Amino acid sequence: GDEGLNRDLLSMGGTRSQMMEKEGVGGIDGERMSFVSCGGEVQLVDSLGYALLLASLTTEQLSTLGPIPLTCPEGIPHTPRKLLSLLFSLLESKLGIRYRNGNANDAEYNKMPLSLGSDDCPFPETARWCLGALKNLTRPGKLSSSMAEAATTTAAAEEEVEELGFFANNKDASAVAAHAVLDAGILPLLLRILTHKDDVNVNTAVEGIATALSSGGTTLYNWQSNSAQDAALYTLMHMASVPRVRRILREDYGCVEVLAGILNYCKDEIGDGLLLKNATAGTETGGGAKEGDEDDVELGNLSLQCLKARMTLSYLVLGSENNINADTLPKYGSAIILADHEIHSLLELLSNCLQCRAKDGPGGYSSATFALKGVLYGIKCILSEHTNRQLFALTTAAGNNGSRLNTLLLKSLASYSFVKDNVVGAIMDAEAAEHAVVSIHQMSVYGLDEAVIGFPSPFGHQSTFLPATFGDYGKVQARSVVAKVLASYLDKDGTTLRGRHAANQILFRVNCLRFEGSVADLTYPGKLFPSKSDFDLDDKLFAAMKNVSGGEARTQETKPEQSIFNHAIARREKKGAVVSNVFSSNEAGAAGGGSKVFPSALLAAEELVFSKISTQHPNEGTLDTIVVANNIAYYAGELDVYCGYTWKWVDGSGDFNERIYSAAETENEILARDADDVVNDATERSEPYSPPRKGLFSRLKIPSHGISDDNEPFSIFGLRCGAPMCGKGSVL
Repeated sequence: GDEGLNRDLLSMGGTRSQMMEKEGVGGIDGERMSFVSCGGEVQLVDSLGYALLLASLTTEQLSTLGPIPLTCPEGIPHTPRKLLSLLFSLLESKLGIRYRNGNANDAEYNKMPLSLGSDDCPFPETARWCLGALKNLTRPGKLSSSMAEAATTTAAAEEEVEELGFFANNKDASAVAAHAVLDAGILPLLLRILTHKDDVNVNTAVEGIATALSSGGTTLYNWQSNSAQDAALYTLMHMASVPRVRRILREDYGCVEVLAGILNYCKDEIGDGLLLKNATAGTETGGGAKEGDEDDVELGNLSLQCLKARMTLSYLVLGSENNINADTLPKYGSAIILADHEIHSLLELLSNCLQCRAKDGPGGYSSATFALKGVLYGIKCILSEHTNRQLFALTTAAGNNGSRLNTLLLKSLASYSFVKDNVVGAIMDAEAAEHAVVSIHQMSVYGLDEAVIGFPSPFGHQSTFLPATFGDYGKVQARSVVAKVLASYLDKDGTTLRGRHAANQILFRVNCLRFEGSVADLTYPGKLFPSKSDFDLDDKLFAAMKNVSGGEARTQETKPEQSIFNHAIARREKKGAVVSNVFSSNEAGAAGGGSKVFPSALLAAEELVFSKISTQHPNEGTLDTIVVANNIAYYAGELDVYCGYTWKWVDGSGDFNERIYSAAETENEILARDADDVVNDATERSEPYSPPRKGLFSRLKIPSHGISDDNEPFSIFGLRCGAPMCGKGSVL
């Protein structure tokens, strides 16, 4: 729909002239003007909420409720917001129904009566129509912001929201609609719709897989397209795409628990259903159709609802702006972990978005249902959980999903980097490109080539980063494509700091990654999509790449040490003398108070490197995180300081590298190194970096000008026994 019209309709307050003055809107056509000037205020979401609440009641409840006054005592008609407030009060006083500001986890919440689609519901189509309207009003635009960093947080902006109900400089109608739904207080009703189970399913769904598995009944979440529940889940997904409301949805309304219920149910039902379907596939019925056709309908509907719930949950829980500590993630249970069947759904969705293609059949969607930018952000959020990355990287009988995902992501990034006049380029901006390149970076470590790094994959299996070639007859090497795409991306104006960091890291390690197979190997056996052409680069992209030079010079090979993976390490900031800040032996397990623990030296290096480029060198190059991780592993010991921190393996096992060190070197050399020297060490070496190993005497920092303090003791070798070797009065 017309986003400008939606935004005007969704204004929570203010006259037409006030809105136009605040927004800087020059002209609104006559049709939209008639909506905006209705009574001086437009409260469409309140009107929809009012109708939806009434349509969710049974005939008996409506009779008990009685008439609702439409005017005040002076005869002035109530505004939609006032009517909605009156209805909430009457529902609580006469029927004991309390929806407003309810939480899905409250004991009373799930006892609320609800009638949708049953014989006792007098207005089933009204409820479905209202939910459909909310779904469309909250639908995000193709380039709607997906990260909280882009949102304004000033006090003036908050006052503006309080006055108008939306940001005057926010032209995204979906964000306005999401705030309007929250302000109207009808979100608890939407969640109640998603958790409600009538005796008769609103879809009159066919009995298929669920019957075979549970001996009767209909599947709880097999909602058909355009049903009330289907629209409610779409609305929740659209609201979760707005950064400003995610914390509210997660903490105040218990949305995560509702979504987890859908995902956990679908995980069991679809997994078992696919097994049952495969066991009965090929059996002909009397009508010529194969058994399992009805099962396909249910599986398709379940798969779509699962996909929507997955995208919504990823926004709410795994989004980078949510600032959820990794230690708290287990409370969300297995819901944050992908099921096997979801991987194909996500790959199919991404390929459909890249091709602007609809999905037909049960569980289908139009080409405009999902925005490519939102899908890329959802995938980036999903990959922030390491278990999901490992699931993608697994090579199964159906092929390597990690290579499939990386190929589609690379293709979307290439469209942004090379071509401005193609369809994908028109729906990709710098934020969407960041989502793509960060996801590739997250997956790249799983594509390390065992033959190159010299040890078995630290993740238990050899995966593939990308196919070896692109194009018919393998006319272009994929390694060269990666270098050119990333070089072109880095040359573009407006790229984000996080995206540039990820692109540089991929270039640093590209010679250590495994490229194997062809694009044809990426197709799914027995699946129409994604197809070979979905994975391959088109002629326009190939032509654009010919004009790109460079890229290869930055792909220097830095082999990782085996110790930087899968071995927890702790760091503590150095303060004062080195000897007073070492980890004591009894702090090995918990790494001691005031320290921070990382699952691996590589992840510790990621945070360290990005913090440096974002604060100290925003416009300069970046360090190779593998080099930094190698150094962290090297200096992980009781007295070593690297980049201002002392490091220690959490299990207390000590160093992986056999070496000798001294506190003198730690204090005088490591901390005195200039940041630019670290940059040179990290970027210029093509061989794995190992700190210089010195002889014993050379490491003791013996001054060339003799002894500065005549009172210091001497060793039998004529050496001064000054600190930190020994104190006064000691003998060497």
